[in-house]
Amino acid sequence: MKTIHDLPQPKGKLVLGNLAEFKDNNKHRVIQRWSDTCGPIFKIRLANQHFIVSTDPDFNGQVLKNRPDGFSRFNKINEIFQELGIKGVFNAEGSDWKRHRKVSAEALNAKKISAYYPHIQQTTENLIQLIESKKQPVDFLELCMRYTIDITTRIAFGHELNTLQDGENSFQRHLEKVFPAINKRITAPFPSWRYIKSKSDKELENSLKEVQNVIHEFIENAQQQLKANDNQASNFLEVLLQESASENFTTEEVFGNIFTMLLAGEDTTANSIAWATYFLCEHPEWIVALRNEANEVYQANKVLPHFELIQQLPIAKAIAEEAIRLKPTTPQLFMQANEDVTINDVAIKKDQVVMLQNMHAQLSENYFLDAADFQPERWLKAACPYHAKHHPEVVRAFGAGPRFCPGMYLAMNEMVVCLSALAKNFDLRLDNGNKQVDEHFAFTMHPTNLSIQFQSLVN
Repeated sequence: MKTIHDLPQPKGKLVLGNLAEFKDNNKHRVIQRWSDTCGPIFKIRLANQHFIVSTDPDFNGQVLKNRPDGFSRFNKINEIFQELGIKGVFNAEGSDWKRHRKVSAEALNAKKISAYYPHIQQTTENLIQLIESKKQPVDFLELCMRYTIDITTRIAFGHELNTLQDGENSFQRHLEKVFPAINKRITAPFPSWRYIKSKSDKELENSLKEVQNVIHEFIENAQQQLKANDNQASNFLEVLLQESASENFTTEEVFGNIFTMLLAGEDTTANSIAWATYFLCEHPEWIVALRNEANEVYQANKVLPHFELIQQLPIAKAIAEEAIRLKPTTPQLFMQANEDVTINDVAIKKDQVVMLQNMHAQLSENYFLDAADFQPERWLKAACPYHAKHHPEVVRAFGAGPRFCPGMYLAMNEMVVCLSALAKNFDLRLDNGNKQVDEHFAFTMHPTNLSIQFQSLVN
């Protein structure tokens, strides 16, 4: 049996410990380097706080299975979210989480996603139309953000934001300031914003106020729509309002769930589409394979015309899964023990924070053949010899256990439809000059310098 005192620790500074190396934009890679020297389970000290860190997929899986009773999300994350007025399924714990989860799971189940598909289809057509109008290389991550926020706002509260057609929206700009600010505050050793407001703190408060005003306006509109439609819900917000009476949701909790869905739906899915497109540019043979599949399945249509046909796009799905394995947008999770617990041979005290870094295993030869290489065929059933060393269970980009991401099904379908349509309608290549496409961690991990030149195909 080991305690935190028995675990190895990477060398650090006398006062700050390992904080100096734990940079905002590459935490996940720092942890991977430490794991290579200290082993799969070790400890780090960030100023005056000690953390257990694990890259061991079995250990991480046990922690996630012990949620929500044995482990909760790091209390500082919930503290920051609550401070910003956000209380929803992401940061709720215990019995509160069960209330929120029930509604989120219902609103994002397979049947509902099928009903939402016309919105995904129309937004994908808007994306294709916009790209066709572009003669110069485009900042593709920015387009992905606009694409996913248009889908998410339509599904979340039935509003056509149309940033792809109408250009960048002020609501979108305000929303995009939140994730980096949350990341900065979670990792800050001292909560300076509670005492002195910097320019960025004031900008965050202003953005939150603008977002709150818009969402509360949509809540009022949704209440009126439910009355007009005999209480028949047509979007996520209306489902929440239906359940608010039986589950005792406050207006603040309804706001928190909508806000959470907007942040997660825009940021993580957009990053995953962007990473997958980057890999396609690096491996043009897969663009051809995607295009051939799309031409066979939906022929003259520019975008998949019917949701039922999505099962006939295994190559698109394999590419999405491989991109998520190589570049998970949430490479690590922060958990806190609710009670004294032993995971494998490590004794963890109540309130101890544990960092679960899942990316290390996803890139390990122990679990995947040619693990560092982009090889989507590993996800196709007939693709031997990959299944001789193929462990999809260690891929936890959407979490695992009882609290896996309820939006996983929606995100995967958005990715499959979008990637298939891009390859069907365009040739694409990187056009970022001498700049390297890098990873940047700001609560989620996104690519930098992703400039892509699209060339329309003549069908």
